Amino acid sequence: MPRRKLKIAITVWCFKPNTGGLQAYVEQLSTQLQEQGHSVIIVTRAATRVPRGSEYLLFNEQERELVVKGSRVRLLRFSRLWLPILWLLGKLVKRPRFELLAVVLYQLVARKPACEAFAGVDLIHHIGEAPTLTGFAAAKAARHWRVPFVISPTCHPHHVGDSLLDFHLYRQADRLLVYTQYEAQYLRQKGIGCPIDVVGIGIEDRSDGNAMHFRDSTGIAGPFILFIGRKDVQKGYPLLVDAFKVVRRQRPELSLVCMGPAGSVPVAKNLEGVVQLDFTSDKLKHDALAACTCVCVPSEGESFGLVYMEAGRYGKPVVGRNVPVLQELLGTRDAALLLGRADPIRNKATLGPEDLADALLDLVADLRKCRRLGENCRLVSEGFIWPHRIQLSEQSYWLTLDRYKNGEDFPGS
Repeated sequence: MPRRKLKIAITVWCFKPNTGGLQAYVEQLSTQLQEQGHSVIIVTRAATRVPRGSEYLLFNEQERELVVKGSRVRLLRFSRLWLPILWLLGKLVKRPRFELLAVVLYQLVARKPACEAFAGVDLIHHIGEAPTLTGFAAAKAARHWRVPFVISPTCHPHHVGDSLLDFHLYRQADRLLVYTQYEAQYLRQKGIGCPIDVVGIGIEDRSDGNAMHFRDSTGIAGPFILFIGRKDVQKGYPLLVDAFKVVRRQRPELSLVCMGPAGSVPVAKNLEGVVQLDFTSDKLKHDALAACTCVCVPSEGESFGLVYMEAGRYGKPVVGRNVPVLQELLGTRDAALLLGRADPIRNKATLGPEDLADALLDLVADLRKCRRLGENCRLVSEGFIWPHRIQLSEQSYWLTLDRYKNGEDFPGS
């Protein structure tokens, strides 16, 4: 039987989609749900800039409601009378002994604005981890309005999204929507008792990038390796830069394009053959995907690896570490070059710059291997385009609403 259309609130700590990653995913999820006829609002703390440090607690947007890339956005704004408490929260949340006190205080501060922001919805879907505390405000509002609360944890086991504070948040959910079987199994082993659905991440069915436009704008004529992501250790940025120095000595015609914001390590400047780009437009990203020889993002851990699937739509070979999530999604289908000595218990793969350099040199010299890996990645990515994935999220919403309506095992009951 046809299901009624829903009023869905998606909550995320910050919503500035042109910064990519999680926020771009939230934008696409909102758009796809609206195309299915659902009403969507995004509830967040910031939408005109990405807060730095403790700004996520102290910063207030000027407006209470905005429209960002076709999505209605409601801003959680806190009275300035709470500033001393919010300043204290910034100190407490960094200390494990006081994290739960920080949650209680944050829910007190956020109670009224959160209840107002989430009024009138059928279901609240929080996307992200716990330390920014936004999820706890959403959980409190869900109990106030007696509507289901679901979470997409974006958990990188043993890296991010798996602290005691994160699990305290996850246990308040009526259902978890996760991206891989590996993540689901890990969360069940950690004692999460609510239903867990593996819905994956949807990607746009795009291969419309203009390779010549990218080459003309950057002046790159020859083959190049493309890195997309935050320039920090977790994403493998310094490892790739060190490996490229070795690559460049043997293949001086090769370039490395690093696309993404600065992270926790200094950005490598004035290196021969390295092109540094900061935040870029979505169009330029797709132009780069169309033009590159391969995509290399040797992250220490992944919750899904969206950029690998985006590269797959262009039939590009992708290079990453041999971690469980990428092994599950790509490795079993010979759809990626996964490197390093795997340690699945700790969700890591040991990889040094020399080994990465050797693998990149071998790949770019073997056009048949490039084509095979790229075509296999394209076939895998086919299963993650939005029309296939949005149905799984909808099914999870309806199952959650049915269980909630019947009073089955929901938190706070």
